Order: sequence, then structure tokens, then C-alpha cells
Amino acid sequence: MKKILLFIFFYTSVCLGQSLDTISKIEFFYGYGAQCFPRDGVYARSEKFIFKKLEDGNFELATYQKLWNISRQNATKFSKDSSITNLSKKCDSKILLDLMKNLNTDKQNFSFTFLKTKIRKPSKRRIIKLSKKMDNFYKVDCYDFFDCEYRNERIDSIQNFEHFDKYVSSINLSKNQMITIGYYNFARITITSKNNITSYDFSFVNNAIGQPIIKNYNENYMVDYAYVNLLANEIIRDLIPKNSITYKAFDLKKVTDDYIRWYLDNN
Repeated sequence: MKKILLFIFFYTSVCLGQSLDTISKIEFFYGYGAQCFPRDGVYARSEKFIFKKLEDGNFELATYQKLWNISRQNATKFSKDSSITNLSKKCDSKILLDLMKNLNTDKQNFSFTFLKTKIRKPSKRRIIKLSKKMDNFYKVDCYDFFDCEYRNERIDSIQNFEHFDKYVSSINLSKNQMITIGYYNFARITITSKNNITSYDFSFVNNAIGQPIIKNYNENYMVDYAYVNLLANEIIRDLIPKNSITYKAFDLKKVTDDYIRWYLDNN
């Protein structure tokens, strides 16, 4: 009986999530930061986009807020700086409705089949650049004639996305995300309606795509659901300005660099 009631609650919430009629406001938040000690400068950035319903029932992207957390004097003094831009930009309700649908649909589409048209073949220069940052330069560069053939084969393998399925399986896409101390990188979509507040969280700490999507009801973290749906990433980018850090955060092309790092660490 308990399972039946839970299913009814879940199914009802999904159906409501696919209608804009009861929704009054939609907020997009994205931010990242790290402990600043003992450095001066910006140690955290965040953005917020607010979509409001108009009298005719359509939505507009009303405001765009940017916030910087700043440390000074060897991180002994802290301050904040912010800016708010009034956009009043009308949005396509069909895109918003499509977002609601995909935020509530588990497609399990983190796969090469889905991503092969979204990601680009990495250049040799890009592979070598990442290998230098990881101190794995010796795996993809050669110092004499005898090493070159083997290392060129490794680059070819990366460019052909070999073992991509193993890369995907190595990523924890359960809702039990690792908690880090002193560092954060996440996004949240908050939907305010007449009866409840529903939020959808994306953590970019454990993977480059922010998945799975964690859905919460009325800030009750005992009742949540986890979804894997990369279509949501693409739709979010259709709704927000291209010059924002949020737009870059949801870029699926970041998977390429993440895959290269994984390949160099494990092959």
C-alpha cells in the first residue's frame, strides 16, 4: 500500500511538472568556489536567472544576477560584489515545457550512442596539453623513434573514443554523491508553484555533466528521486545567455576532456 501511494505521489508530481499553469516562478542558480586561504582575489562565483510568469501566461527571463566572493589581505578580509541586469526577455513556453518534461524523465542516456553527435574528436594538441597538466605526458609523447609508434596508437585510441563504455561505467551516477570539503560546484533549478516548491540539483563535483539530477519536494530531502537525462543539459543552454558561466557548465562537450583524463589515468 505504501508503495502504491508513493507511486501515485510521484506520478502526480511528474504530471504537474509537465504543465506551466500552476508555476509562478522558475529560478536557475549555478555557482562554484573553493577555500581561498591564503590567497587574495575572487574565490567563488555564482549566477542566478529568474523566469517570471507574465499576465498573459507566458514567461520571461526577468533578471540575471552575478555574485563574486572576494578575499583580501591574505584571506583575512572578505567581501562580496554583485550585479543585477534586468533582461525582460520573453521565452518560448515550449522550451520551458520541454525542460519540465525532461527534468522529470529518467532516460539513462549517458552513453556514446547519445553523445557521439554532441562531442568532438579531440586534437592531438589537446590530448598532449591535458597530459602535461596530469603529469602523464610520457604516455602520449615520444622522445625517440622507438617510442613514437606505440604512443601514436594511444592517441588514435583516444581520438576514436575507445573504452568509452568503461569510462561511463566508472562514473557513479547514483544519487549518493561524494561530499567534498572546501570546494563546491553545483546548479539548482527551483520551481515555485501554488502548492509546492520543487528543486532539481546538479552536482559537477563528481563528473563533468552534473548528473544525476536530484529532485526534491518542498526541501524534504527524505523524499527525492535521481534521474539521468542529458537532454536537460541541452535545454537549459537554450534558455540562458551564452556568455554566462552557467551556459558553459552545462556544455556536454566537457565530457571529452573528462574522458581523456580518465583514459590517461587508466590505460
